[in-house]
Amino acid sequence: MASWKQPFAKRMLRWISTTWMVWMVTFIGAGMASGIVMGDVPIKLMESPLEQRAYLVKSQISTTGKVQAATAGGNKEDLKLQANVTFEFLSRRLPSGGRDALALREARQFRVAHLVTSVADYETQARLPADRQLIVATGDREGLISYSPQGPLTRETVDLLEIPGDPLALLALLPLTEVRVAEEWTPADWVLQMLTGVEAVETTELKCRLEQATAKAAKVTFQGKIKGQRLGTNTTVSVAGAFLFNREQQYLSQSKTIYTITSDVGTVNPGLDMQVTTSLTRTPADSADQLTDEFLKSIPLDAPPAALGLEYVAAPWGMALNHERDWHLFQAVYDASAPVAILRLVELGSLVAQCNLSPAPPAPDGKTTPLEQFEADIEHSLGERFGEIISREKIPTADGRQIFRVEVNGNVVIKSTKGRADIPMVWIYYLVANPNGRQASFVFSVEPDLMEQLKGRDRELVTSLKFVAPTQNASRNAAP
Repeated sequence: MASWKQPFAKRMLRWISTTWMVWMVTFIGAGMASGIVMGDVPIKLMESPLEQRAYLVKSQISTTGKVQAATAGGNKEDLKLQANVTFEFLSRRLPSGGRDALALREARQFRVAHLVTSVADYETQARLPADRQLIVATGDREGLISYSPQGPLTRETVDLLEIPGDPLALLALLPLTEVRVAEEWTPADWVLQMLTGVEAVETTELKCRLEQATAKAAKVTFQGKIKGQRLGTNTTVSVAGAFLFNREQQYLSQSKTIYTITSDVGTVNPGLDMQVTTSLTRTPADSADQLTDEFLKSIPLDAPPAALGLEYVAAPWGMALNHERDWHLFQAVYDASAPVAILRLVELGSLVAQCNLSPAPPAPDGKTTPLEQFEADIEHSLGERFGEIISREKIPTADGRQIFRVEVNGNVVIKSTKGRADIPMVWIYYLVANPNGRQASFVFSVEPDLMEQLKGRDRELVTSLKFVAPTQNASRNAAP
């Protein structure tokens, strides 16, 4: 398989594990077969956020469809997609963190979180790390946010935890008042946005209906459609599905959904045309295990900023760094003649900057490549794009690392049949060396008008770099 195709197998993790959907579902009415059928009697469908019961959640998710990959020369190629995900976890509700989506919070202890993805017959797998099994999920208008009190997550793990048909998000579909059989209601406009993770909404519509009810259970169907952008990419998601509500114990017990997603090729992700089918069960658990009252009390109402940060590990190079969630791993090639990891900073759906991280040849005898040589290498690599050096500095560190920063301006030349266009560009180069001579280089590309928006986040990324022991058996090529 061509090397450019392989990263898309892992890149699908983000999109397979997000809630995107059109679904036409025949719901298996378990729990509806017995009991007196309710007629024109208003009933209450509400799960109390104060209920401290622990639930065991099991979810099976399958995905079929295709991804559209951009190739050389501006062409596109369709690649067959298939994926299966299995989740099993304990959950307990946490106190409300605010209004609307912010009121939906819970702690989770995962037992299983396993994704198998095949893109163009290239298979990859992802699992939740053993030391990150405890997760806090918090509602947000743009989707559920997950972090671990046990330490930073990777982008791959965050994407894995975006569960299609997440039970916490489904609770937002419950009516705010009593309803009768055959009655419909319209949830708040943020509900479908949270269910799908669409960041910028153009249009949204969502309807729920109480189909039938007995003294023991109620069956609710829902359908909707949302158009907007995710990571700046035009996306359309249609939604339809059903869930059962246990009336005796007042909790959402089962759901089944089918999601159909279409999106364009974007800055970070490939184009999509796929269907996601989910089947979920949720039952009261015999034990809360690690989700004790003491653990729940230790979770703050607002997630600590450090907990929301992510970690990227280039294991074959023996490098690790911390970054904000606005940085997305676009592609990493670890064993080529020109190894590179490409991260892109996307904010409000727009590309702000690109960062290329690469291992640099070690300096002899633990010394650092001289700044003069570093600058000469920069001018040589840019060639005709080179303009002039704007600034140079040495950044102090407390751990013996040496960091050079050189800022350069110039132009990117784009040639076509219509002529030539010169686009102004700023490149920020960093050389990082530890005391024993191991080195890494960073190159940030940003248009001059976006320098203020970058806000020094290039420096934050670079100074977080740590040199660790390389892991030779790590995945050789990666992408989100």
